[in-house]
Amino acid sequence: MRVLPRPDLAEGPVRSLFDALHELHHRAGRPSLRQMAKEVGCSHTTVSVAFSGPAVPRWGLLELIVETLGGDPGRFHALWLAASADPTVPAAPPAAADHFPPPRQLPGDVTAFTGRDSQIADLDRLLAESATDATAVVISAVSGTAGVGKTALAVHWAHRVADAFPDGQLYLNLRGYDPDRPVSAAEALEVFLRALGVEGSAIPHGLDERAARYRTLLAGRKTLVVLDNARSVDQVRDLLPGTPTCQVLVTSRDSLPALVARHGAVRINLDVLPLTEAVALLSRLIGARAEAEPEQAVALAERCARLPLALRIAAELAAAHPAVPLSRLVADLGDESRRLDLLAAGEDDYTAVRTVFSWSCRLLPDPALTTFQLLGLHPGQDIGIEAAAALLDAEPVTAHRLLDTLTRAHLLDESSAGRFAMHDLLRAYAAEQAADRTDRQPALLRLLNHYLHTARRAAGPHDPWLAAEHSNLLAVAAAAVDISPEHTVELSVCLDRHLDTGAHYRDGLTLHGLALRAARARHDLRAEADALNRLGTAHLRTGSYTAAVDHHLQALAAHRESGDRAGEANALQGLGTLAWRLGRYEEARGHLEEALALHRELAGNIGEGAALYGLGTVYRQLGDYPKALDHQQRALTLYQERGDRIGQARVLNNLGTTLERTGRYAEAYDHYARALTINREIGNRVGEAVALTNLGSASLRLGRLADAADHHEQALPIYLETGYRTGQADALRGLGDVHLRAGRHSEALDQLGRAVELAHEVGEAEVETGALVDLGEAQHATGKSEDAADSFRTALELAQHNGDRYEQARALTGLGRLSQESGDRTAARRQWQTAAGLFDALGVPEASALHRLLDQS
Repeated sequence: MRVLPRPDLAEGPVRSLFDALHELHHRAGRPSLRQMAKEVGCSHTTVSVAFSGPAVPRWGLLELIVETLGGDPGRFHALWLAASADPTVPAAPPAAADHFPPPRQLPGDVTAFTGRDSQIADLDRLLAESATDATAVVISAVSGTAGVGKTALAVHWAHRVADAFPDGQLYLNLRGYDPDRPVSAAEALEVFLRALGVEGSAIPHGLDERAARYRTLLAGRKTLVVLDNARSVDQVRDLLPGTPTCQVLVTSRDSLPALVARHGAVRINLDVLPLTEAVALLSRLIGARAEAEPEQAVALAERCARLPLALRIAAELAAAHPAVPLSRLVADLGDESRRLDLLAAGEDDYTAVRTVFSWSCRLLPDPALTTFQLLGLHPGQDIGIEAAAALLDAEPVTAHRLLDTLTRAHLLDESSAGRFAMHDLLRAYAAEQAADRTDRQPALLRLLNHYLHTARRAAGPHDPWLAAEHSNLLAVAAAAVDISPEHTVELSVCLDRHLDTGAHYRDGLTLHGLALRAARARHDLRAEADALNRLGTAHLRTGSYTAAVDHHLQALAAHRESGDRAGEANALQGLGTLAWRLGRYEEARGHLEEALALHRELAGNIGEGAALYGLGTVYRQLGDYPKALDHQQRALTLYQERGDRIGQARVLNNLGTTLERTGRYAEAYDHYARALTINREIGNRVGEAVALTNLGSASLRLGRLADAADHHEQALPIYLETGYRTGQADALRGLGDVHLRAGRHSEALDQLGRAVELAHEVGEAEVETGALVDLGEAQHATGKSEDAADSFRTALELAQHNGDRYEQARALTGLGRLSQESGDRTAARRQWQTAAGLFDALGVPEASALHRLLDQS
C-alpha cells in the first residue's frame, strides 16, 4: 500500500475533486495502481495520470475508478462537472489507447452511392448542432420501406464523418424484421461491450447491468453508434449512450414514433429514389449501356420501383449479360412489374420485391441458384464457408466460389472475413424457394451433422470456434427439434461444459430444455433423464434450487426406470450437491456416498472425482476435517491423472477451504492461488471469482485487510456479470467481514445484511449461517445487542438443524458474549463451554481463544 502523490493545485473545484479522490483511495485501503488498473481495465499509467492531475480525467475513467474504490459515483459526478467547467484547467488527455482500441465496426462504404443529398445535409446539420449543444445525445432515425437504401445511407454518411468520432464507430444490424428473431438489446450490448474491450466472460448477465457498463464505457467519448434495421424503440432504448459526446443513427422500416417522442430523435424519411437519381444510379452501375438506351434505362428504373436494392440487383444482371439489350431485360419483367408499384402504395413490400428477386434468381447459374435456395435453410444469422460446404455437399473451395458469386450478384453480403449473411427479405425469399426442394431434408441433415461433429471435435469448452458459432449452434439445436431431434439431444450433451464454464447459464436452460423436448418426442427415456440432469445443474447455477431439485428427482426416477446406472449416479450427485447447498448435510452425504459407490461399480466412470469432491465438502461442513481432506485429496489426484483442469481447480478451491478452517491459512492461500491461475488459463470465469473470494477470506485470516478487500471487490463484479447469486452472497459476506475487522461497522452492517438476504433468497444455507454470525458481530460492535442476539440465535438454529458444528460454536460464542455483558455470567459460561467443546472436537484454532476467555471469566 502506498500513498499516491497529490497534485499541487490552488483552492477551487479541481482541487476539491482530487482531494476527494485521494481521500476515497485512502478509505479503500490504498490499493496499488496495478490493483486498480486491473479492476478498471486499463494500464496503471492511465490510473496514475488520473490521480496526479492537473488535467481533469475523463468521466468514464473516473467513474470506473470511483466504483472500484467503493465511492459514490453521483457525488463524484457533481465534483467532476464543477471541475470540468473551470476554464483554467488543462484539457483532459484523449482516450488512452491502452484502455481499449477504438472500435471501427462500420461495414465497407457503398459502391456508387447516388443521391440522397437532402438527407445527408440533414444529418450534417444535426452533427454540427451537436457540437454546440452538449446537453443531450443526438439521435437520428432514418425510416423507410425495405430495400429503400436506409443502410446504404447510414453507412455512407457514417464513413463521411468518421473522423469526427475519434473514439470509434459502433455498428450492428439489429435484424428487426428477421423471419426468426431480432437481435435483443441484451445480445446487442454483448456485441458492443466486446468491441469496447470487455472480455466475453466478463460481460454482465443482466440487461440493466450490460446497459450501465456500456454507458459507463462511452461516457465522455466521441463515438458514433449506428443501429441498423431496428424494429421498435424497445430494441433500441438500452443501446442509447448517456453522454452528449456520442451520436446515434438508427435505421428502421418503422417510423419509431416513441423514439421521437420520448428520446428526441429527429426522423429522416426515405422514399424510393426520384426517377432522375434512380437512372443516375443505373448509369453509374452499368455505364454506357444506360446512356445508349436512355428510354430503356428509365423503363428499367420504373420496373424496379426506383427501389435501390432492386436497382442494384437489376444492374448486376445487366452487367452480367452484356449482350442482352436493356429492352429485353425490361420486357422480362412483363406484367409482374405492376407489383413493384405496391411499394409506393404502402402494401406488402415483401410481395412487391419478389418479382425482382425471382428475376434475379432465374438468371443465376444453376449451382449458384441452388446455393441461394439452400442458404434459406440455415437457421442462424450468418454462415461460414465450412458450414456452407456441408449444406451444399461441396468442397470448401467450391462453396466459397459460389458464395462469392452470390455476393457479386448482391444476393449475399460478406459480413466478415469468411462469413456471409443475407438481407432479411432475401433470406425469407430463399427460405420460400427452398421449401419445396426435394433435397431439402438431406441438406439440413448435412448441416446439422457439420455443427454437431465440429462441436464434438472442439478443443475444450473454450475453443474459439465454439465462441464464434455460439449463436448459430443454439439456433441449429432449436431448428433440429422438429427435423432431427437426436441432433438437439447430442448438441445439448457436447455443449454442456462450454455453456457451464462460460457462464452461459440462461442459454443452458434453453438448450437443455430443447433437448428434453426432443428426447420426449423420440420417447428416449435415457436421453430425457440426461437432459433433466443438465437442466438441474443449470438451475443450480442460477440459484433456482427448488427447480434444480425437481429436475434431478425426475432424472433419478427416469435413470432408474431405464436402467442407466451412470445416469443414476449423476442424478444422485446433483441431489447431493443441492442438499449440501440447502444445508441438509446428512442427506447430502447419503446421496453422494450412493453416487460414489455407483461410480466405482462402473470402473473408469469420470464422475468418481466429482463425488469425492462433494463428499469432502459435506464432511467439512459436518466438522470431520480429516475425512474431508482425504476425500478432496483423492479427488484432486483423480482429476490430475485425467488431465481435467476444471476439476483440479474446483478441488483446489475446496481443499483450501478445509485447510483454512483448520487454521492452515498460508497453505489455504497457496491452494486458492493455484486454483485462480488454472481458472484464468482455461477461461472459467465463475471459478476465477470463487478463487478470488477464497483468497479474500484467507488474506483476512492472515491479517492482510487491503488484499482481502481487493480480492472480494474483483470477485463481486464477476458474480454479478454471470448471474451466480450464491457467489454474490459469499463475496458480500467477505467484504462485510473486511469492514468489520477494519472497524467500519456501518459498511459491515450493510454488506453482511445484503449477504444474509441474498443467501436466504437463494437457499444457500452455508453462506447464510456464516453471514448471520458475522452480522451478529457487527450488530454487537454498534451496540445493537437485541439485533445481535436475534442474528446469533437464528444462526444457531440453522446450524443445529443442518449439523454444522463450526457455525453452532461461533453462534454460541457470540451469545455468550452478550450474556456476559448483560450480567448473566452463568449463561455466558454455559454457552462458551458448549462452544469450546464443539471447537475442541473440530480441532480448529478458535478453541484456544475461547478457552482463554473461559479462564478469565
